[in-house]
Amino acid sequence: MQERFEEFLELLETHVSDKKLVSQYADMLHLSSYQLNAITKATQGKTCSELINDHIILEAKRQLLATSSQVNQIASHLGYEDISYFIRFFKSRTGYSPELFRKSFK
Repeated sequence: MQERFEEFLELLETHVSDKKLVSQYADMLHLSSYQLNAITKATQGKTCSELINDHIILEAKRQLLATSSQVNQIASHLGYEDISYFIRFFKSRTGYSPELFRKSFK
């Protein structure tokens, strides 16, 4: 089970900008979404989609603090065509808009 979880994390690291659905990762691992969720729940206590969202937020925070890229460039890099959706997604998970996060923590 731990081995499958680590495979999932490697895929997540590689594909986070173009794959955001549990079913996409499950397919790559030749598992059902249910099986992949069972693995992530057992190893991390979180659903697969929570881990995907956590990873997206972590990557966005990294880019906000480590680069001078504009928010729309970061959103695009992470696979979001709609910048407004990305900003709402980021704010709902962190309590900050991307710009405010950058200003507060730099």
